[in-house]
Amino acid sequence: MKQYLRSAAAVAVAVTVISGLVSAPSSVAADWKPDKPIEFIVGTGPGSGVDNTARTVQAILQTQKLAEPQINVVNKPGGPYAIAFNYLAQFQGDGTRLVLQTSTPLTALVTGQFALKYFEFTPIANLITEPILFMVRTESTIANSKDLAQRLKADPAGVSIALANARGNAFHITAALFARAAGTDAKKLKIVVYTSSGDAVAALLGGHVDVVAVTPGNFLPLFEAKKIRILGLGSARRSGGLLATVPTFKEQGFDVVFDLPRSVMGAKGLTPDQVRYWDGVFGRMVKTDAWRQAVEKNQWEEDYLNSADLGKSLKAQYEVLKDVLTEIGMAK
Repeated sequence: MKQYLRSAAAVAVAVTVISGLVSAPSSVAADWKPDKPIEFIVGTGPGSGVDNTARTVQAILQTQKLAEPQINVVNKPGGPYAIAFNYLAQFQGDGTRLVLQTSTPLTALVTGQFALKYFEFTPIANLITEPILFMVRTESTIANSKDLAQRLKADPAGVSIALANARGNAFHITAALFARAAGTDAKKLKIVVYTSSGDAVAALLGGHVDVVAVTPGNFLPLFEAKKIRILGLGSARRSGGLLATVPTFKEQGFDVVFDLPRSVMGAKGLTPDQVRYWDGVFGRMVKTDAWRQAVEKNQWEEDYLNSADLGKSLKAQYEVLKDVLTEIGMAK
């Protein structure tokens, strides 16, 4: 498969292999500790996959006593994480405020929708990657990926594809790459943007859109209850659990592999002690049974990177995303 089709998460793994095994959290005790409540800032509305990740991490850190101060999840939806990062930018040097993100800020940087100097913020940790999938209502006449491809080839604007929370993000890229694989013009797709994946799925269930591009997260109960049908996964291989019966796009003849990382960013100007503290917190968290159970429950893929390795990975992801978005005509 061509280099530009590699997922951002795969690049993260490649960078880690090249630079050596992910280093363990420093054994040196950090001098800095939070002395006030911690904010996990989410750039989408409640009910999104990122929101689910933030609240899962919040619960584990507090129940396992890995971070002593109170942790609050603060939703700052709007734009491709623009409101969330503009909020974070007000607190230079403050180690108690963290943004949980996907690759959306990077794609927004490539497409000209992100005006801040993204790489001045402090990388903290990559936690997981998630497969991207397409879902429809069970009543839909679109039975599988081949049906979707035929519909898009006949009329690329004739199928509405919903996603959160910005054009040009990983969900949009997956839809565009699928359109290309189907032999149609990705620029003509009818993309409908919602502030959260929860809103997009609600629109699907209400019959307002035809397809939703989403990560599994908190929508697996809908699949189990047979209220939605999953057309395919943008993964290199099938998932387990409830998704074990769902074929990948590649199995159905479409060379599309693209997944979504979940990572944590801190404010600008954090000190080495502040970074070391969070390296220790997240490094311990990903070794707990509670975290492993959450990964399995949510159909996540473990992909922990500490601060230093995440910094390298983000720069590599940016280059790959720039190649992909340039290829489909969305780079500025």
